[in-house]
Amino acid sequence: MNKKYFKEVFLVMAGVVMLFYLILFATSAHAEGGFSLGSNRVIYDGSKHDATVVVINSAKNAPFLAQSWVTEYAPDNQQPKMAPFFVTPPLYRQDEGKHTLRIIRTGGELPSDRESVFFLNVKSIPAIHDDLSGKSTLQFAYVFRVKLFYRPAGLTEESFESANNLIFSRQGNTLVVRNLTPYYVTFNKVSVGGKEVYDVSSKMVPPLGDSHYSLPPDVKGNQVLYRIINDYGEAGPAQNATL
Repeated sequence: MNKKYFKEVFLVMAGVVMLFYLILFATSAHAEGGFSLGSNRVIYDGSKHDATVVVINSAKNAPFLAQSWVTEYAPDNQQPKMAPFFVTPPLYRQDEGKHTLRIIRTGGELPSDRESVFFLNVKSIPAIHDDLSGKSTLQFAYVFRVKLFYRPAGLTEESFESANNLIFSRQGNTLVVRNLTPYYVTFNKVSVGGKEVYDVSSKMVPPLGDSHYSLPPDVKGNQVLYRIINDYGEAGPAQNATL
């Protein structure tokens, strides 16, 4: 085998890899444009029988199967355990338009004095068009995963009001946030001394607990400016605090 042969093989393989990424990008863009959820978080009021979320298919002539389930909140676990909730319908065909899912608690021992958090998972499995039936095709299933907050019946205050009950302190190059409320707190943005803390959106502050965040280099001053995400998934008003 000569160098020309290996060069031709290399070019063919490179073309296959490039085609794969083009197909992946096109499919991802199509999925993002057609399959979505009506909210980026779900609040389950413990005084009610269920919670709801809307599944949206905005693509014409592109139906998919939608499969839904609830798991424990374990971002680093690839196979989280099932949680004590049932989603109905668990599997159905989604045509163009909207469909409402109902989430029902099925039991489990959950705290009554604070929120609990889980993941709602909704998978879309695209249909195979008739003209592609029997042919080799590349199909992708997409999973939307949003936080499901179970709020016990005794907790009536909305979570964004907990912004007034946070204590900020500094330990070396670490920002420590203490949450005095029974609600999970998710930051939209935090800055200390005018410098933004970049990893705040990836880690919640648990109810009656604390979280630690890395401060950017050379932070000076003790003024904290922050926004938290409210029940509707939107950034609340700017709040000020002092270390």
